Amino acid sequence: MKQKDLYIIVVTIFFTVLAWVLLELKGIKEQTPTDTQIESYSLDYNVDTGILKKLESKQP
Repeated sequence: MKQKDLYIIVVTIFFTVLAWVLLELKGIKEQTPTDTQIESYSLDYNVDTGILKKLESKQP
């Protein structure tokens, strides 16, 4: 093999691996949910003090 043939093979392999890595990164980015896609739950809780008073008044 000539040196030019080896150079062509090396460059081809390099660009193939580069394309493979870039496509994998693109796929990972598409699968990862963004902040707007993640469900958020409301953290507003109502505590019924009447139930707490009933529990305090109970005798063990």
